[in-house]
Amino acid sequence: MRDDERRALESLRFDFAQVPDDVWRTSPYHVDELHAEVMRDIADGIRDAAASRDASPIGVAVQGHKGVGKTHLLGLVRERVQAAGGYFFLVSPHDGDHFWDTVAQSMIEGLLRQAPDAERQLTAFLRRLASAALVLGGVRDAVLDHAPLTPRDLASFVAALRRLNPRLGLECQDTARALVLLNSSTFELQDIGYHYLSSLDEGGHAERSAWGIRSHAKPPKVVVRELSSLLALTGPSVIAVDQIDALVAQAIKAPNRPDGDGEVGENELMLEQIADGLMTLREITRRTLTVVSCLPDTWILIRDKAVATATDRFRPAATLHRIPNAETGRAIIERRFTERYKEIGFDPPYPTWPVAERAFADAVDFTPRALLQRVDAHVRACLRRGTVTELADLLDSAPESVAAPPEPPESALRALDARFAQLRESADVSGALAPATEDGEMPALLSAALTAWIAEQGDAAGEYAQDGPPGHNPALHARLRRTLDERIDDEAHWAFRAIAQTHPRAVQCRIRNATTKAGLRTGDAKRKLVLLRNTPWPSGPVTAQVLEAFRSAGGLVTTVSEGDLRTFAALRTLLSERDEQLLAWLQSRRPAGRSALLSAVLTDAGAAT
Repeated sequence: MRDDERRALESLRFDFAQVPDDVWRTSPYHVDELHAEVMRDIADGIRDAAASRDASPIGVAVQGHKGVGKTHLLGLVRERVQAAGGYFFLVSPHDGDHFWDTVAQSMIEGLLRQAPDAERQLTAFLRRLASAALVLGGVRDAVLDHAPLTPRDLASFVAALRRLNPRLGLECQDTARALVLLNSSTFELQDIGYHYLSSLDEGGHAERSAWGIRSHAKPPKVVVRELSSLLALTGPSVIAVDQIDALVAQAIKAPNRPDGDGEVGENELMLEQIADGLMTLREITRRTLTVVSCLPDTWILIRDKAVATATDRFRPAATLHRIPNAETGRAIIERRFTERYKEIGFDPPYPTWPVAERAFADAVDFTPRALLQRVDAHVRACLRRGTVTELADLLDSAPESVAAPPEPPESALRALDARFAQLRESADVSGALAPATEDGEMPALLSAALTAWIAEQGDAAGEYAQDGPPGHNPALHARLRRTLDERIDDEAHWAFRAIAQTHPRAVQCRIRNATTKAGLRTGDAKRKLVLLRNTPWPSGPVTAQVLEAFRSAGGLVTTVSEGDLRTFAALRTLLSERDEQLLAWLQSRRPAGRSALLSAVLTDAGAAT
């Protein structure tokens, strides 16, 4: 194998197991022919929402088995609705009791998401609303955070909103004020808006009142309704509900413990709550298309358990199938290969090299994920044996295993030891432990640590994945996922959230939102949440109650040492440098696995050694 061929094959990254955050990143690998019929149904719904004055169109339930591209499809839906001047929100419910908390939190997070090569959804909304309400000059600049915001500016903005739509301006004025505060670059104002929209009502009335927010915090369901009503003044929305298969399967398999004779058991109640929540979304939202992505069996259970009639809230469920033809299969591989080969300046003998054109005749027997896995297995086998062979038949059994390449010389590992030590010594990790900067610094450090930890697991690494980078004001800083049963999308999660804030309400809000986002609940051993804090918690009784509830649900509080953070920072740099010996070094030295934090938290992850 020539050096340029090896470099080309090593550049290929398939990422066939997508995570929910992938929907926020534009994929360069999209093939229009894949799932074109389903996309037409969804595009029709977006057009109906855009054309409506206020009513929401009938939702779309997208069914499909694992690997057909449901997460990728939702990314296309996001692009489509944002291109239409609308908004996109991704919801992943974790239980029935907190369905509306999850939807409200997902909408807040979604508003703070930045569209690729564009502004945040919240800023786009406020800009459009200011234009529609004829908000001009200094008030407009203050609302859009181009100038300092004053209570008088905010009052002028709300007055313009009430002239534009008297009913909504009256009913939703506190929510509108909170959105403007959330858009501010001043942390104190962000927190006031964030806490109000998060339905946190312990104290803080004086701070809110200073900005004209008179009401107590509203229940999450009301927050969802008011957010949707305000957004509808400027464009359509899509609420996409994903990652519910494992939850539904868990509800069905869990012991049904009725509270008394004739009472509904806990598992059945949870399923009914989820089903009713999905059906109610259309009733309380405005100009909003609801898209549910799930397995076929999951949709049948939801439809049958729904308290409300499902058929008048969702159109006949569209189904995603396998790759429709050889041309589409070839295009899926060609898009990925072309992008990677172009990046490194490699000119292949043909676009899909080393997968022969004739091999794609069998692509119709594969899902997109299965095709990527088959091609990935061939590429890895070529690299291991050091010889490029052409893949001419996709249905051939996967390449037989070959001997692993010899260990790199000790001198190469020692060179990486020295580089790692140098990076660790010079790392500045103070920002990860500071209240004002932890949301910007901690996610990248934890992501590097988890990336290295996954690589250290050797053959078991394929069972693991982590969420992508979070947006502004994230509920979580990182999450590790392990696939337990791919058929039903069953996973175990380890979520992380650092909290350096000192203000009691800020602390309480972060704990509650992290708990909701992580799906932490009593008795669920598959969901773990770790709070990282190096200083004492606020001493008030409300914070104590929130922490007690968190610990009772199985949450863990631990410190994170500066030494661990320095290790994570050094790993982040090493991963970006992509030394060809790095994988062998990681598996030999296991720096992430030896960190006090990860060794304590991930000992039950199933592959830690």
